[in-house]
Amino acid sequence: MTQQTVGKVYAEGLFLLAQEEHTEEQVYKELNEAADVMAQHPEFVELVDVPTLDISERIAILKRVIGDGAGITEKFLCLLVEKHRFRRLQEIRSDFNKLYHEAFGIAEVFVTSAVALSDKQREELKAVLGKKLSKTIELRESVDAALLGGMVVQYGDTRMDNSLRTRMQQFKQQN
Repeated sequence: MTQQTVGKVYAEGLFLLAQEEHTEEQVYKELNEAADVMAQHPEFVELVDVPTLDISERIAILKRVIGDGAGITEKFLCLLVEKHRFRRLQEIRSDFNKLYHEAFGIAEVFVTSAVALSDKQREELKAVLGKKLSKTIELRESVDAALLGGMVVQYGDTRMDNSLRTRMQQFKQQN
């Protein structure tokens, strides 16, 4: 199995299981929460992957952090530890999210703005993009004060840069 396909194979397996159990949304939320925690604490990923620890010890450590539930996501994370694939969690998450978004007509849109969006701006942006893409919009927001004003919106291969920084750079190039 190549490195590029590992995430896809595990993601497809998890997604099919979630579909059978009708728990796609729950698994989606739990998997993303777990992956976010692991991204914020890479030292934990290292700890769970220490080869000198027995697999049962590694799983016990994992369960102390994520809880000892009997749900699909918890069992799946333990399987990743057993199969030495826990380091692939971010890749698996990404591939799982693609499957989930495709199945439920969701477009993941990344928005970077100079200041945090207000609730009204967020809802207006979701409405406009939802109409344009004919999908439910899931916003991923970040703030970058270096933009000075405006925002950068990216979905799929499309990038719309309406930031003040970019407009100023374009103005400089024209003159």
